[in-house]
Amino acid sequence: MKTVGLEQWHWQQLAEPMLPYCLAISEADEQDVAALVTKDGVLVVSPSAWHYRALELNNICVLMERSGAHIKAQLCSPAHEIRKLLHDAVASQEVQRRSLVTEQQRSRAHQALEDLVQQALVYAASDIHLLFEPQQATVAFRVHGALVQRTERPRELMSAAIAAALNTRSDDFHELYSEQSLSSASIRLTVIVRERPLALRLRVQKSPTRLGFAVTMRIQNEQAEVLTLAQLGFEPAVCRAVASWLQQKSGLILVIGATGQGKTTTLAGLNLQLSSAQKAISLEDPIEIVQPQIEQKPVLAEHPELNFANMVKVALREDPDLISISEIRDEKTAQAAYSAALTGHIVTATLHAHDCAGAAQRLLDLGLSAANLAQPGVLRGIIAQRLVSIRCPHCLGNNPVCDHCHGVGASGRRLVYEWIDCDQAFAQAFREGQLARYFQQLVEQGWQSIETQLKASEANHEATE
Repeated sequence: MKTVGLEQWHWQQLAEPMLPYCLAISEADEQDVAALVTKDGVLVVSPSAWHYRALELNNICVLMERSGAHIKAQLCSPAHEIRKLLHDAVASQEVQRRSLVTEQQRSRAHQALEDLVQQALVYAASDIHLLFEPQQATVAFRVHGALVQRTERPRELMSAAIAAALNTRSDDFHELYSEQSLSSASIRLTVIVRERPLALRLRVQKSPTRLGFAVTMRIQNEQAEVLTLAQLGFEPAVCRAVASWLQQKSGLILVIGATGQGKTTTLAGLNLQLSSAQKAISLEDPIEIVQPQIEQKPVLAEHPELNFANMVKVALREDPDLISISEIRDEKTAQAAYSAALTGHIVTATLHAHDCAGAAQRLLDLGLSAANLAQPGVLRGIIAQRLVSIRCPHCLGNNPVCDHCHGVGASGRRLVYEWIDCDQAFAQAFREGQLARYFQQLVEQGWQSIETQLKASEANHEATE
């Protein structure tokens, strides 16, 4: 029998069905006994194998014949070389098995995420909230402004769903997943709705808590069209005013509201009124709504170079007519927006405040002076808005199992807003610190604040915050 060395052999040459039988021989007490069979019918044995294990080796030959293969040749090799090849094959099988299990777990996690998003779409939810504690995960949905449908889910599965999504479906997540890390990402996801694929983007924010961690996912429809101001519920007078503001050579136009009150949607609708003959650059963190004919640039608010203030300076060098800022958050961005508006550009932006008067104070808090803001052509107009829930007409919010609103108690949300044209009267009042008297005069002339409109709606049982 010819003796060969197996240093150049590869475990993939082995006949996989014969591995258990070969291992049974090779792992027996006799340290110098070992055998293997290749896919092409070569039996390799150690020198003393036939002496000690003739019966087992004959059985292997019979099994090969029954499987349609035959032992075509026999070779001899040291037992330790045979065992090494067998162990390599077993190790590889284990890696493949674990890989298969991991892939199955990942698929299960992805399916859990898709199921969660599809449930959110059924409820018309804007956000998904998950709270992870040691033994469970609680899921809730933000529907028409309220958190509803709090249910417990398997913690391990929900955590795996978040981890799998961040690691494989995010285009801006570049760290090792850890439950206790603070991280954010944007995830692309396609789900089937009414038998048609729907492309979504999930804005994911994850942060540690005392007993675990919390995750919030904002659902964004990438296929949604930008709505006009009229479609959003603004009256013709507002649309005409916005058109007039956009026709100016410079100035700051602000959309005001709290988080989740539709400011970004309104800002996109406002930008939509810009003439196609004008160049617009939108700076966003992150990009939420695809705006046609506008150069949308992603911004990283905390980045030393790609932050809003620096990106405004970059945009100014690209000859724009309009610069849109998704949110003025800090003093540097506020100063950059003011400088752009002062130097011959229209600037549209959102700002966190509750009403028009609060917007003026917020700008002061961000380091801008009333004297500078009151200069002619700096502030053009301010729109403040709030989204309020419309009571479900079928249950009026009193039926937790209502088939029409899924127990939410609301059938939708509608826009409540106030707006001002920052004319000379406003500028003078701002400069002199008399804004309270200015707004009081507006009220006396029939102007209605958001609070006044909300009180009227609640009194008529039409809507609620």
